[in-house]
Amino acid sequence: MKKLVLLVLSLTILWHPFFIYAAPKEDYEEAYKLYIAAGASGATYSDRIGELAARYLAQGGWQIDHYVQTQSHTGARFLIAKKDHPGSAPEYLLAIVGTENNKDIKTDLQVDKIYFAGSNTKEFTVNANKKDVPNTEPKVHKGFNEFIQAVPSAVLRNPQHSRLSLPDLLMADKNAKLYLTGHSLGGAAATLVGARLLSMGINPEQIEVITFGAPAVGNAAFAAKFEPILHLTRIVNAGDPATGVLQTLVGGYQQFGREIKWTSPDTVGDPHKLVSYVDSAIKNYYDKRSQAVEAGMELPAAPATKQTDLGRVYIASLQNNLPPVLTEDFWYMHEALKDEYRKILPDYVIADTQAAPNAWREAAVASGCRWAIISEVSAFRVKQERSTYYITVTQAMYDVTTDTVVDTAIFSTGTYNLTPLEAFIHAFKGINIRQNN
Repeated sequence: MKKLVLLVLSLTILWHPFFIYAAPKEDYEEAYKLYIAAGASGATYSDRIGELAARYLAQGGWQIDHYVQTQSHTGARFLIAKKDHPGSAPEYLLAIVGTENNKDIKTDLQVDKIYFAGSNTKEFTVNANKKDVPNTEPKVHKGFNEFIQAVPSAVLRNPQHSRLSLPDLLMADKNAKLYLTGHSLGGAAATLVGARLLSMGINPEQIEVITFGAPAVGNAAFAAKFEPILHLTRIVNAGDPATGVLQTLVGGYQQFGREIKWTSPDTVGDPHKLVSYVDSAIKNYYDKRSQAVEAGMELPAAPATKQTDLGRVYIASLQNNLPPVLTEDFWYMHEALKDEYRKILPDYVIADTQAAPNAWREAAVASGCRWAIISEVSAFRVKQERSTYYITVTQAMYDVTTDTVVDTAIFSTGTYNLTPLEAFIHAFKGINIRQNN
């Protein structure tokens, strides 16, 4: 018995570093998926957050395409993105837009439940029109179901111009993975598309659904049928009323899947807004990545989107001129800034976070850098506008050998429909777009 105890103790000591490393790495990988899903959900909208999110997806190696809608169908608007992995199967990302116009609001209000069953589009349509189906059978929200009619049969235009429907695409490559995502109405639609694809014979391991602030889509029988087979993760902000509105006001609806609770940032008054979910996804990603790096994980290599090599560049620490109320956002802004430079600069040195802000020149020379970039973030509150700020990013580029400024740029973005962190990223992107042009 004593020998057995010693053996177990020895194995515990030997495996202890692995467990310390494995958990943060797995948490980081999940946080990255949620980060990409939130970005894709944002990219479906035709506003500033949509523009920003689309750029980030493209920088991350995702090739964005849009669906081909048949003339007889209108409703869900969505994007499809593909990411190739050398030596392994590709990943696909389908994001569906949430409530965006009056027609979508009418969809939300069609709260009657219809029968959900079938193995192809025609069978689903026939079953949806059946009357007097008992509540012991799977039923779903009539409006949501009509909203996604065309999605499973939509075709993807790839660079070879071949046209494949989603079921055909997944059937053709059993190793391909499809992520379905969306915010609010888009999240409900993503859940139903996932359920339809499973009903059409797709392997459950090929599908994962990630939703943000999504309402329930079906009754208890629907939840019971798909809970065991549909990989569904629901991100819910504390206090978001949309996730429980059908259960409270209508009745007979039930959520299912794994729920992850987040807290909306203080600068966003409505916890249901997509910008609050995107902000939380960015912060969750950087938090989990930092923990994984501290546990020994190396940062993944940035996609090959780098600019022409002009020599080694020293990236000084971001200088903080934010008001105290925004101080908590500063670390995330600094991480986002460093990531942006990692993507666009072939040869760079990032300042030690402990280095004094005014010591950049000596550090740049010691690192063999030809250039140095000094960036600062500041903000001022718009009068009589609660929690509305203008976030300003200032950037100066120095020639280290001559100690002269060779370029300066200032870009400012308001937080009218962005969080301060998102506004910072938008402003910084604006500087880089200006310089690239």
